[in-house]
Order: sequence, then C-alpha cells, then structure tokens
Amino acid sequence: MTTTSALRRKISDLLNELLKRGLILLPNPIIEDGDTITWRSSTPLKKFIDFVEYPTIRTYRRWAEAGEYAALLPDGALLQIRYRIVNGSIAAHRLAYVPCPYSIDQDLLETDPVADVLDLHLSEPHDDVRMQSAVRFDFDPDAAAADHSAAHMTLNVSSCRIACEAPMSPEDFTRFIYRNFYRDLWSDHSSFFDSLPRSSSISTVTDTERYYPHIAWRRPS
Repeated sequence: MTTTSALRRKISDLLNELLKRGLILLPNPIIEDGDTITWRSSTPLKKFIDFVEYPTIRTYRRWAEAGEYAALLPDGALLQIRYRIVNGSIAAHRLAYVPCPYSIDQDLLETDPVADVLDLHLSEPHDDVRMQSAVRFDFDPDAAAADHSAAHMTLNVSSCRIACEAPMSPEDFTRFIYRNFYRDLWSDHSSFFDSLPRSSSISTVTDTERYYPHIAWRRPS
C-alpha cells in the first residue's frame, strides 16, 4: 500500500540523492496532480507526444527545452518518471530514459540554457548524431491486450512492447538505467545503488507471455 504523497516524497528524495552525488544535473519538482505523481515543467507542452512510431531529435529538443522531465542528466539525457495511484496501489506508470542525440559539452550544460547548448549542434554533420534509442517502461493494465502487456518495455518503435515481470519502482528503474548505460557511474556508486529498496510488486506476466522472450527479475518474497 502507498499514497500519492508517500510516493512523491520517495521520488523527490531519490532525485535529491542522485543530485547530491552528481548523477543528475537538474531535477524538476515532483508534484501530485490528483491521483498522479509527475514532474512540474517550466513550460508545459500542450502536446506532449509529437510522434506516432518513434521519437525524433525534434521530440528530444521539445522535451529538453520545455523541461518535460523529472531529471536532466549531465550528458543531456532525460529521465521521465510518472505514476498513477489508485486505492493505495500503482495503477499506471511511465518511466522513460531519453538519451541526448549529441555529444554535448557537459560544462556548458551546467552554465548555459539547454536550448543554447543544443543550438551549437544544429549544423554538425549527421554522421555525428548518436543512434541511441529511448527506453521506456510502461504499466497500463487498462490497456492490456494480447499484443499489449500490462507491464512492458518499449524501445526503438512504439509497436515494440516487450513484456516485463511487473510494475517497476523508481529505485528499480534508476538501477536499470545506470547499471546498463552508465557503468562507470554505477561502479563508483555501487554501494548506494545496492542500498536502494527493491520492488515487491505482484507479477503481471501472463502464462502466454512467459512463452516468449520477456524481461524478468527476482522480486523480494
């Protein structure tokens, strides 16, 4: 059992600890909006999703410049963390890691507006643009169907929905991102990541989904 206020505090505390350790550059305030826990953008977009099949460089720029993220990482990547709580349980979530498509100057990002730093890369050769895919963990049991797992990971294209063991906690999401995409930082702060609590969510994988490749992890008993 949890509440929106308790989960908001947990996410805020997690982001503050990541900031203190230099693992993120800038967190946005985490707020409660009815039954939803989300970030507060400096300039919220009227249309958050501007693509059908896959996010583009334009998508990244819109989100980065509008502050549509829970945290901005030192390399320009974005973390988006949003949950919905109903009757004391997680009813839905969106947990996304959106890499920056450019090899930016991290020192500039600390002092200059994001838009100004990104503008420096507008004229660079296309060969220098990174081909890194956004990674998103969604939980939406109301939309579950034969080809749409309640908990799933999406990467590369919207039609990619790889079944996941269960809803993912903020701590499990953070561990996954740093362990897989920032190995040096993971190693430098291994004791911190190991100390984070692990999710005990009930499995939502169906028997049919277990016959196909899916993402599973051992949950505390």
